[in-house]
Amino acid sequence: MKRVVITGASGFVGGRLAAQYRDRWDITPLDHKALDLTDHEAVHAALQAAAPELVIHTAALADTGYCENHPLESFEVNLQAPAALAKECAALGAKLVFFSSDQVYNGTRKLGPLPEDVPLDPVNVYGRHKWEAEQRVLEACPQAVCLRASWMYDFDRPGLKSSTGFWGILRWAAAGKMPLSMALREYRGITWVQPVIEAMEQMATLPGGVYNMGAENPLNTYATALECLGLLGAGEDVLALVRPDTDRWPEFERNLSMDTSRLKTGCGVDLGDTVGSFAACLRAFEEQEGGNVI
Repeated sequence: MKRVVITGASGFVGGRLAAQYRDRWDITPLDHKALDLTDHEAVHAALQAAAPELVIHTAALADTGYCENHPLESFEVNLQAPAALAKECAALGAKLVFFSSDQVYNGTRKLGPLPEDVPLDPVNVYGRHKWEAEQRVLEACPQAVCLRASWMYDFDRPGLKSSTGFWGILRWAAAGKMPLSMALREYRGITWVQPVIEAMEQMATLPGGVYNMGAENPLNTYATALECLGLLGAGEDVLALVRPDTDRWPEFERNLSMDTSRLKTGCGVDLGDTVGSFAACLRAFEEQEGGNVI
């Protein structure tokens, strides 16, 4: 069995990876209780003990607002920690998969699906630290795979961390339990996490570099919400209550929409589009629950 270290193993992505591959990989799960990633001596000791062939680094401070207010903490966790981890992987000859973020594109004024080589100028602390972390990781470990992940969600699963996000918001709105206002001047992919988890073995074989990773989406966030609410069976009365938020991003349209051609070509992983991803999540939920989602 392949020896694999998963950081953030009690988190949203890491926990699902550990559950998915527990029978196929010899996993050393590391979370914030087991390991302080800012303690580089402890990281060195943990990796020496595990002797991994593959390290999947999902741990992060992912709350962009928190990072904005605590930039030093974000610097230590989101930038210095993955850079140090990359050095350890290079020394061990281990493959590293580093979860970056679509937030590196926050501030890019080009519209349409963005390729990995578009000029970047992130406007928030989290995006800047993730972008610099990619560069530091690849300097130390050129064979590392940096995945720029989109916004991801899932339905609740027993024993795994909940982060329903987009899914939960739309379910409540479709049931008439809350009004909904979604950004009109924003474009971004939104992805059901399960296909990402299932594709990890393939993505870990990619050549070193940066890859956009998630469902593509040509629609703005408001139009995306309307399409997905329709899949949930929301009636005209509910759809009429969904309001386009025109106050957000007044200076220029916020575009985090990614072109994932490089991922598709590199390892054959195609995560589809956001509306199709939502439809697949809906089918899986209905199969699990044996009934309608609302």
